[in-house]
Amino acid sequence: MQQLNDLINYFKNITEQKLVDITIASIVIILFWLLSSVFSYCVIKIFMKGEKDKEKIKSNGFYLPIQILFGCIGIYVAVYILELPVTVIEAWKKIFKIILICVIASGLVNVVDPKSDIAKRFRKKNYTNKDKTIANFTGRILKYVIYISAGFLILTEFNFDVSGLVAGLGIGGAVIALAAQDFVKGLIAGMSILSDKPFLVGDWIEIGSEQGTVIDITFRSTKIRTNFNTIVTLPNSMITSATVINWSRLKQRRYELNLKLPLETNSDVIETIINRIKFVLQEEESIVPGSIHVNFTEIGGQGNNINIYMYTTITIFDDYLHFKQIVNDKILKVLESENVKASYPGQNIYMMNREKNKNIEE
Repeated sequence: MQQLNDLINYFKNITEQKLVDITIASIVIILFWLLSSVFSYCVIKIFMKGEKDKEKIKSNGFYLPIQILFGCIGIYVAVYILELPVTVIEAWKKIFKIILICVIASGLVNVVDPKSDIAKRFRKKNYTNKDKTIANFTGRILKYVIYISAGFLILTEFNFDVSGLVAGLGIGGAVIALAAQDFVKGLIAGMSILSDKPFLVGDWIEIGSEQGTVIDITFRSTKIRTNFNTIVTLPNSMITSATVINWSRLKQRRYELNLKLPLETNSDVIETIINRIKFVLQEEESIVPGSIHVNFTEIGGQGNNINIYMYTTITIFDDYLHFKQIVNDKILKVLESENVKASYPGQNIYMMNREKNKNIEE
């Protein structure tokens, strides 16, 4: 509290010269804070050569930290103008160092943040689409490293024995390990997902009863957006021990349909329908050549069964649904042109004419 007492005594003995110094110091602080945005803009502009968009320059991760730092420099200069007591100046030096550490850490965190413009440009230049997930994950790790490093530097400024703190963490390591067991499992599982690459952000996956598009992969969990537009968060530790189906990596999709025709449909009509279905399917460019199979496979049961299956190069789920709609529509038009209706589950009961029954009995 010595610094506070020295500061109170300083203002108790205000002279005319001190009032002038206070006025000059106030003007310096105001000018520095007013010019901080201009100074920050000029510094960022130097490093972003050729960039003319002001909004992009201001959105740079270091813009706000440099602006705050420049304002603090104004206070630093004002402290010396006022000729404050040595204890106060020394305290302010320590505060200024802490602010400087926070400003640099904040700027670095903004830069490595996966959502920052710098990080996006870096990923676009140095990573393929498949590696962007790794870049995002690495960015998150770097953020935590920066926070921890800044925390240790600040503790050092407060004269904390960092080596003693590390030793203390070693003594209580077992307790911390037990408490952070789930976090560590999730982190290791997250690393495993990134190294094995069973899926990436943007892939359509199926895990157990859940399926959807991967929207984020973090240390502990993976988030997917389902067909119902809901977001499901799955722990990475659970994902690594489950069966993952990545539908986005399909090169071809299989289409299959069992077409039931009424039992009374004669063989000539069935053969005509089969040939016409093959013909209309061969006109579809998205169907893999040579993969079309249309066969009369079963007689009886619910009707005469025609099995249709093929492969298509359309793998995106929404596009595949549209493809099925087109194919089904063409098949129905073939049936309509032959005046044949698809059979449906049920029992056909044939009633004989009474007179025919009577004649049979006689």
